[in-house]
Amino acid sequence: MFLKNLPKTSILGAACAIALINIACAAAAENQPPPIDTSKLPTTFAAAAAAQPSDPNWPRPYKPKSKRDFTGMWERDGVRQPRGARGGPTAPMTPPYAAIFKQRQDDRAAGKVSGDPTAACAPPGMPRQMTNSPFPMEIVMIEGRQVNIFHEYQEQTRRIYIDGRKLPLDPDPTYRGESVGHWNGNVLEATTIGLRDDTNVDAMGTPHSDQLITYERIWLVDDNHLNYEVTLVDPKAYMQPWIETRSWKRSDPKLTIQPYSCSENNRNPVGANGATEVILK
Repeated sequence: MFLKNLPKTSILGAACAIALINIACAAAAENQPPPIDTSKLPTTFAAAAAAQPSDPNWPRPYKPKSKRDFTGMWERDGVRQPRGARGGPTAPMTPPYAAIFKQRQDDRAAGKVSGDPTAACAPPGMPRQMTNSPFPMEIVMIEGRQVNIFHEYQEQTRRIYIDGRKLPLDPDPTYRGESVGHWNGNVLEATTIGLRDDTNVDAMGTPHSDQLITYERIWLVDDNHLNYEVTLVDPKAYMQPWIETRSWKRSDPKLTIQPYSCSENNRNPVGANGATEVILK
């Protein structure tokens, strides 16, 4: 009775809508995988492993497709090499930041960790996560889009965009900042801005301001060695630019990134006096 009282145009419209829904549902069904019989799923680790096809030649060393291919797992090779204005171990700092650095050194001598956010499980920030971490990292390349760097330490993820975008003029400060890069021959050159000023550039407590800019160069020496150079420019904190270098070697092909949970260091929090406390319960 209801349909009889509707105008013909309404009935036709409803019929068309139903037809379109049926077509859409049929198309969606065609794109779905066949149903799975859950009663046949393996119930042990060994059976589950056997159900997955595997490469009989695994593991095999990764060979870069080109000099611009940094893909793979990397672990540090050699020591960090900071170079100040006179080849010293730290940057030539402006008086206010030199005073901050001295206070942190005094605190370290007194057994305190004030000034180091990683003591409370905060991320190390840039460029420290690239130059200081003893843990491995994995690089995944997306051609024409970005370079993804996955650090095992605190499970930090960093992206260097290589798609031609511009750096923001007023970025929101973050631990990793905003990174944009380009290729200069086979060298990846990246600029990072928008870094929080409550991190350090190294494990010694060298401070920086919110005006820090890092200029990185990353390149393959050969298939199994990666070099890194970063120039730090910070007119508020440093008297002049300074450079750090680092090198990595390709890891064993069986190595993978492992979970790393710091959980705000709830067993060894940093007290109000800057000293590390111990919770035994």
